[in-house]
Amino acid sequence: MPHAFVYTGRTNASHKDQEKRGQATLEHNQTAYQWKHNDGYPPHIDVIPAEVNKTALQIFDIEALFETQGMLSPNLSQEYIALAPDSKGPWTFAKLKEHNLKNRLPKGINPNMLFEFTIGDREDWFSDNAFAQQQFTGTNPTTITVASSSWIEQFKSAAETLGETRYVDLLNAVDACSLYIQDYSYFRTAMGLAPDAEIVSDQCKYGCAPVGLFRLEDGGRLHPLAIIIDYKGSTDESVVIFNPRLDSDASSSDEESGWPWRYAKTCIQSADWLRHEVSIHLVHTHLVEEAVIVSAHRTLHPQHIVFELLRPHWETTLPLNDSARTTLVPQVIVPLAGAQPAQLTMFLNHAYATFDWEALMIPNDLERRGFPVERLRAGDAKYKNYAYARNMVLMWDTLRAFVGSILTKYYPGGDASVAADEYIAAWCAEMRSEEGGQMGTFPEIKTLASLIDVVTMCIHIASPQHTAVNYLQHYYMVFIPNKPPALFQPLPRTASELAAYTEQDLIRALPFHSQRDWLIAAQLPYLLSFEVAQESSLLEFAYKAAENDDGVIAAAGKRLKKSLLELAEVFKAHSREMSDHELTEYMVMDPRITAASILI
Repeated sequence: MPHAFVYTGRTNASHKDQEKRGQATLEHNQTAYQWKHNDGYPPHIDVIPAEVNKTALQIFDIEALFETQGMLSPNLSQEYIALAPDSKGPWTFAKLKEHNLKNRLPKGINPNMLFEFTIGDREDWFSDNAFAQQQFTGTNPTTITVASSSWIEQFKSAAETLGETRYVDLLNAVDACSLYIQDYSYFRTAMGLAPDAEIVSDQCKYGCAPVGLFRLEDGGRLHPLAIIIDYKGSTDESVVIFNPRLDSDASSSDEESGWPWRYAKTCIQSADWLRHEVSIHLVHTHLVEEAVIVSAHRTLHPQHIVFELLRPHWETTLPLNDSARTTLVPQVIVPLAGAQPAQLTMFLNHAYATFDWEALMIPNDLERRGFPVERLRAGDAKYKNYAYARNMVLMWDTLRAFVGSILTKYYPGGDASVAADEYIAAWCAEMRSEEGGQMGTFPEIKTLASLIDVVTMCIHIASPQHTAVNYLQHYYMVFIPNKPPALFQPLPRTASELAAYTEQDLIRALPFHSQRDWLIAAQLPYLLSFEVAQESSLLEFAYKAAENDDGVIAAAGKRLKKSLLELAEVFKAHSREMSDHELTEYMVMDPRITAASILI
């Protein structure tokens, strides 16, 4: 397929020689890039080839890595212990804030996890506004979804049972298209548990499967209305609580002392810690991209235009993922999470098995979740606070234009050329097969439009999507009460029990009495959030593409560079338009600091 190959030089003889050498490389790759399927993880590379392997010292910030290793060691040093609350207590949230300020930069210690500002430095970190905004621009802005009629009816039924007549009236009156949920009710199914089984680890850390109901107000504020703290098949069998504040304009004077509602929000945040760390971050970016990398090496000629387009977005990913399987999951995620190891393995594999390639392409995903793409593109004020979606739809358009302008030139016969490309057919088969990537939703590419979409998706996963879900972890997750990895006390079993909760009940649900858990849970996001080096950014990728020897790629790279520089300014404007922009900006997707690949 000469039209799909990138050549250097002008003579047919040199082209044939390049094809021959490339074929030898492909045959080598088929031996070097072997799948592994039998260790409890989704399909991944068996042994990383030496030429792409890296050590942990080459991947992570050295000081942060050494600190992490020290916190994982059996004997914690006093300098690390000082960073976590004293397990003897007693503690209040006011005392915790004083502790963090005191230990922000301890004498004789290099900058640590407390050095940079976090959401805990906001006076209103516990507020409905801060909680709701994280659904749009936090570490997981990818799962909030328009509420189904079934969920609306279940919440309405719960409101009737609890005598919350104002919520019955609201749910009857409000436009259903303005109601959204964060739905973790599938957790027990994904873990292989019965609907009423307790989710608890061997170390007595507790998980939950909550469902949160939100209203997107016309002015753009997302407001939490109600929370099922742990869904057990129906609202009759679950504890449900409604927000004392009916809308975002209601008085917030008693928010700080509203402990039952604050506990319910903590249940959502804790469940999202697990969903984010395992599903949205690890599986949906790292491990899915690894399947792309292995299958592409096994099937695509190294001069194939698709291989050429994707290769820059694979830097560091394989050794980083290997580190996740050998260290992150067994030594960090499993000990911290409120579920048993076998349940977490099932949960992780469920996330991989349910990854839907076409449904998760940005335009399809946003429409499916109730965010009209054209209204996002047009700057509809109702969606002004969903900066992730506003940015990502424009980033998708930009990347797709770049990919499309190149592939259109390389496939002058259009759909017929793509359908006849034996390398593309082999790649699809490798991704879908049980012996390969085991991704049955990977498209069987037959058209040029489909190929453009899939290549765009591969770049999207490795670059802007991973950046969006990775690099805000420090700000939102180092402050443990905002997003704890588990609950450290059993959940309340009745609405009346929850209604009696005090500050100390919420304190006991957090790892105040487990310094190691606190330290590791705070250190992990610190380790993973170091800013992207300029030479590894998406903008730098565009600069390099603009200098490519291939004229088609160079022309597309120049347009991409121009578009990304324009997007940087657009994203800055989107951040300024957010309701709480004076408290928290959203610039994580600035192309100058968006990583071109999954680097960390």
